[in-house]
Parts: sequence; C-alpha cells; structure tokens
Amino acid sequence: MNTADNMPAILLIATFDTKAEEALYLRRKMESLGCRVLSMDTGILLESGTVTDINRHEVAKAGGSSIREMVASGDKGKCIDAMRKGACALSRKLYDAGGFAGVISIGGAQGTDIGTAAMRELPFGVPKFMVSTVASGRATFGPFVGTKDIIMMHSVADIQGVNFMTRRVFDNAAAAVCGMVKNLRGHDAASCPRKFPVALSMLGTVTQGAMRAKRLLREKGYDAIAFHQNGTGGIAMEEMIREGIFKGVLDLNLHELGDSVANGLHASIGDGRLTAAGALGIPQVVVPGSINYAVMGPVETLLPEIRERKYIVHNSQLTLVRLTREELQRTAVIMADRLNMAKGPTHVFIPLRGFSYPDHPGRGHWDPEDNGLFIRALKARLSSSIPYDEIDRNINDDAFIDTVVEALVRFMNP
Repeated sequence: MNTADNMPAILLIATFDTKAEEALYLRRKMESLGCRVLSMDTGILLESGTVTDINRHEVAKAGGSSIREMVASGDKGKCIDAMRKGACALSRKLYDAGGFAGVISIGGAQGTDIGTAAMRELPFGVPKFMVSTVASGRATFGPFVGTKDIIMMHSVADIQGVNFMTRRVFDNAAAAVCGMVKNLRGHDAASCPRKFPVALSMLGTVTQGAMRAKRLLREKGYDAIAFHQNGTGGIAMEEMIREGIFKGVLDLNLHELGDSVANGLHASIGDGRLTAAGALGIPQVVVPGSINYAVMGPVETLLPEIRERKYIVHNSQLTLVRLTREELQRTAVIMADRLNMAKGPTHVFIPLRGFSYPDHPGRGHWDPEDNGLFIRALKARLSSSIPYDEIDRNINDDAFIDTVVEALVRFMNP
C-alpha cells in the first residue's frame, strides 16, 4: 500500500485565480507536516494555471451553473452564490465518501463566504479552519460560523503574497489543522459516548439548577450535553437533535424564545427552536427557564421606555430587561404551538416561584402577577394531551430539578 494513502487528507478551498501563491504555500506546508492535501479552486474570473484536484468548472457545475454563464451575467452576487453551492455540495459528497478528514480555507470576504459555507455542511467534530481577513472588526462574522465548530483565524495582513507576516500565519494555520486531523486517528472510537446522551438547555440564571440536573443524569447513566441559550446554542442543539445524537431532551431554558419576541441580543438565530425533539418523537421535558427577560445592551444605551421596565445590570455590556405582559403572552403562544406539534412524549413543568435566579421572591425580576399571565396563556393554548404540572418552587430549587429529571428518566425508560 502506498504510504501516502495512509496520510490523513485535508481539503484546501481557495480562489486560485487570486490566491494561488498563498494556497500553494499552504499546501506545501501541510504536506511537509505529513498530511495529504486535496485542493478545490473556487475562483471565478481567471484560469489560475494551477492544477487542482477539483477545478473551478467542476465547482460551478455542482452549483448549477458554468464559469462562462457566470462571467457573462456580470452579477457578482449570483457568481458567488453558485460557487458557494457547488463548494458545499462537493465538500459534503467528498467527505461522505471518506475523501478527507479536515478542511482549511483562506480568503477575504468572498473566499470566507464560500469556504465557511462548505465547512457548515460538515458534521460536528470535523476540523474546520478558516484563515480570513474579515475574522475581526466591526462587521459581524457570526453568519460565517453559524452553529458549527469553525475556527476563524485573523490573517492580520491582507492575503496577498507570501511574506514574513503571512508566512507565519500560514505556518501556524497548517500546523493547527494538521495537528487536529492527526489527533482524530482513533479518537472517534475512544470518544463514543459510554452513556446515553441527553441534550440540556441552560443559561447563567439557571446555572444552579442545570448543574444539579447534569449531576443527577450522570448518576443515572446519562451524559448531559449543555447548550447555552445565547441565540446560537439553542439552534445548535436543535440541529444535533435532528442528527439523532440524543436519546432525550431536558429543555430547562427557553430564553431564546422570549428574547426573540422582545428582539433582544439573544434572539434565536433560527426559527426552529423547540421543534426538533417533537418532530422526531424524542422524549422531552420542557421548562420555560429564563423566559421572563430579554438581554439588551449597556444600561446607558437603553431607550427611556425600556428603562421603565424592571431590569438588572448583568455586567457593563449586558442588561437583563423583563418582558412586558404582551411579550410574555406572545411567548407563551409560541411555546404552546410548537409543543402541540410534538409526536413523542412531552411533559411541561412550571416553577411557580420564578423562571430564573432573579425571578424569585425578594429579587429584582420577581413579578408573580405577570408570570401568572404567561402561565394562563400557556395553559389555554397547550394541548390537553400534553402532561402539565405546576410546582411551588423556583426553577433552581433542588426539589424542582429532582422532579423534572425523574420525569425525563421515566420517559426514556418506560
């Protein structure tokens, strides 16, 4: 058997019409570190003169177009969209066929758009490394990462030529992705869950309860994977539920739903929150944790009408602002409507002494009257076929957490 065939392979995505020198340097560096490199050219305007494993015409075809059609259109956005689609389709097909174990890309805004789109098509755990000119600054790069485990490395200097600065950046990037790919050998078998995995949603204001839930589930033979409800975490959890990773879901925190209604900083980045477990029939126990507030910016930046609400300064950059009655009721309707579509075991628990740490008698967000409006709206909308219980405890109280964990375990072990 050829020794090269045993070397781990890395997919290198670049616009070779403008980044050939840099891509070839990176390829040589990765090869010197003991990795095979498969190259994909996503350039549009010019033939690079470089032979790649996947050329730009193949990428364009996979994206439903051709280089000739794209250039003739004069529409840059349409051109990038086609190359992005082609890179996504070919990357996933090649990965599924065992063609590579990790991916790296270099580029500016266009290259980053195409490279990270292809990376987002790949499963969790596949090394994904993007060297980008736009990995810093005021322009958000969250859309490039999405919910995936993509590493974004700022190139500092523009990716134009190999010089003493870019050489150091490329050397570090090559060493990083090669190290990650080599580390995968034998890792998958060693990291296979020895306990049944359970998805757990949480946020800082339910940390006490979530930590107890994790410990109890671990003691009962389950591995609770926590997802932070910061706008991205919940959607990442939903995607992994749909991939069939989890046996059950303890949805202890629905903050992203309320935050979306109030247009807060933690508004869910997708519309699918609280839908995956129900669609697949996976057992779920649901609690409206931290649903009573939205996360907004520094207190001094809040509009006067917002500062009239109950709020807590979480830190210098974040303020926790209580939802209005109308917002709470709208959130209750969304919660009920999504749960009503569930095909599997679902149980709703309501902590009557507050949905979060500050929503507690004697603390800044406590408002039992408004909480009651949310509860009544939820009960009125929730299907009578879904088990529903109210418990006279705060969400972080041991007795409350013990009850919801036991309910989930019963679901998973009928």
